[in-house]
Amino acid sequence: MIRAIGLLGFTGCIILFALIGPAFSQEIVLSTHENYTLESCILQVEDIDSLAEEVWISIPAAPGQSSSMVLGMNETITCGNETATVKKFYSGDSYDIVCLKLLNSSISG
Repeated sequence: MIRAIGLLGFTGCIILFALIGPAFSQEIVLSTHENYTLESCILQVEDIDSLAEEVWISIPAAPGQSSSMVLGMNETITCGNETATVKKFYSGDSYDIVCLKLLNSSISG
């Protein structure tokens, strides 16, 4: 009887996490020259190389100034309490796209 109650509680926790988990993260898909605002940073996708699994992202700071970086699979960028992780690359006929998984650090950990 105690095992059944424990198993039921464990199963309930798994189901609850499965329902709540997606609320803590989301995925976005971007192509070249698209941008996304991550907290106070604007991430601008400059170029995507799906074969090398790399994305070139710039972060405009002020007019005429920006910082940039090349991120590979599972590499992250953080701005404030939010983090974006490179998860997937897709190759298309006319352009490539990148999928970023977004996490809110203050909620998830």
